Amino acid sequence: MHFLKVPIAKKLSCLLAFLFLQGLFLPTLAFSQELRGAALSDATANYLKRAGFSAQKAPLSSALFTDFPYNITVDFPAKENDGRAFFLMAAQEDAYENQKFILDLLDWLGAAALPFDLKVVLTAGDRPKILGNEKMAGSEVFCKSVEGMQNAAALILSFDARGKAQVVPGSNGKVSPYYFCRLLCDSMEKNSCPYAISGGIFLSLYRTKLLKNDLILSSFMDREIPAVTLRLCDQEQSRQLSSVKDFFSGIDVQKSAEWSQHYIPIKFFSKRYWIEESAVIYSVMVFIAAAMFALADFAFIFRRRTKRLVVIKRRALRSNYLIFVTAIIVALSFHLGQGVALLFQSIGVRNPMVLFVIKLAPAFFIISMVYPLELGRHSRLTTYNYEYILSISAILNIFIFSLFEITLFYLFAIECLLLVLSRAFKSRFSLFIFLTVFITPYLPLLYSILIFSDGPRIYKLIFCGFSQNLLLAFLLVPFNLLWLRILARLNIKAKDKRQKILGFFVTSASCFAGLALFSTLVIFTLNKIFFANVEMPRPKARVFYSKQILRTVAQVYDTEYYGGKIRRIEISSLEDAERLSITVNGKGSNPVYFSVYDTISTDKTAEFLLPDNPPKKLNIIYTPGASSEQDIVINAYYMDHESGGQNCFCETLVFEAEGDEINLRKDGDGI
Repeated sequence: MHFLKVPIAKKLSCLLAFLFLQGLFLPTLAFSQELRGAALSDATANYLKRAGFSAQKAPLSSALFTDFPYNITVDFPAKENDGRAFFLMAAQEDAYENQKFILDLLDWLGAAALPFDLKVVLTAGDRPKILGNEKMAGSEVFCKSVEGMQNAAALILSFDARGKAQVVPGSNGKVSPYYFCRLLCDSMEKNSCPYAISGGIFLSLYRTKLLKNDLILSSFMDREIPAVTLRLCDQEQSRQLSSVKDFFSGIDVQKSAEWSQHYIPIKFFSKRYWIEESAVIYSVMVFIAAAMFALADFAFIFRRRTKRLVVIKRRALRSNYLIFVTAIIVALSFHLGQGVALLFQSIGVRNPMVLFVIKLAPAFFIISMVYPLELGRHSRLTTYNYEYILSISAILNIFIFSLFEITLFYLFAIECLLLVLSRAFKSRFSLFIFLTVFITPYLPLLYSILIFSDGPRIYKLIFCGFSQNLLLAFLLVPFNLLWLRILARLNIKAKDKRQKILGFFVTSASCFAGLALFSTLVIFTLNKIFFANVEMPRPKARVFYSKQILRTVAQVYDTEYYGGKIRRIEISSLEDAERLSITVNGKGSNPVYFSVYDTISTDKTAEFLLPDNPPKKLNIIYTPGASSEQDIVINAYYMDHESGGQNCFCETLVFEAEGDEINLRKDGDGI
């Protein structure tokens, strides 16, 4: 009732003030949700400066005066410098959306008095919406500036994890040093912060490039700068912040110089155990010693009193060719299976696990034909032959794959142990059950590939060359030999070859049906249990090339400067472009003689290096090379907002410079 007694003028003034403030606030809020490019960099730098931090501008482009996005750095120099530098990286999109986390961390870093120089880098351009242009990403530009720097390391923060935090210890063929990975994991456990390690226990898969890349991590590790990535989630941010603080507090400068990449993290219930590189080496040596001791079993060959056993053993020795014959046959069958898988993919089958099983299926039938061929050569095949060559095959795999990646030693050592135990199984049914048990150690490997890889990398495993198929064949040779051993058990009761071959086909059909059922159950379980919790990668927008120029206005013209020719490219975008690509195709070498912008050149082509999210008006000025006759190709990329960012349209303009004339080729015809 009190408000009703206020004069109308005061009421109107209060209402207008409220609407004015709301009008100021709401557009700002809406704008903040759409910040991009230089506007995002400016907003991030401003909130850091308001908080009292000295935020420095680090341009991505060599043209300082152009309104492109830029990196932001905050330095925390050590009071007593020990010669080591550390970098803390985060994308500006994350830094702006998680201001409280960043400011709390920076406040602590400023007061922590760390024993090394720390540089916080908030990068621009590390979250592109379309593929390409990685050379102008903020992390790549920064890493290029510190290339060759000694005694440096980095922690990369990302805020895109789902459910719980994730430690990413590898990328693009390399694995983070054991010391940094374990220190970060120990810090997470100290604060009871839930986390997972990307790659599981098979970090060696990063070295085979089967797992997903972390582009920022790759930028550092390709330059021999040790780094590790921590992907944070929305929950438990206070514990995650404490974990990051403990990580920096616990860094030992002496240990941080170690670069041990061959280690295995194993989680047993709630406790995580670490197998270091030295432990792997010791295990290999112990196995070699045990294998050498087992070889003493062949001393009986030279004893006369074991004549029957000598005959059996020598027959087994002559069967070693089956290992290599089987590997070649399986590799060829994989090639055939790839064609079948490609056919199924063309009719809509996209599940990589299904395609992989389809690839393996022909190998099962083809290798089964080895047995009746062997029946034609021998009147009787003993199961001991297969027991023996199974053991040799398992030992051979240990050495092949340990040379390929030493941390795979344990997987194939377990395989060898299981094959030794399989000698206790005699009946066909028990051997078939053991065949399914034999697959179990490989399930974590399969899980790591399917969960922490991506479609293109898995498809490279499915559709690969003969050398890759041969390596995969050696991996599966023990399975095939175990299958042949099952078939060999038919010899015990069978009296003639006809009965053996008939039993072979009956057993093959029943076992194939059982394996098909088992594979179906595995696929169903992976889809329902594992894949349901897998975080799908951000899809990049698909690029469509437009024949209409609706958003881009450009012109190219020359001016004379002290007898020389200066070429100017002026581009105006009617709406914000996601990317501009400008390429000069000359008729002579070195088409761009000088420009304030960096270029990447081949023989007769030069492309200007421009960051994403360019300004709406852009001028490129350069000096042509010896020949001024050139084609200037301008590609302007615009996001299709109606598709929710899934599509991107590219408008192409081509200018032909011949003599004193520069003409626009309509709609980029011929490009």
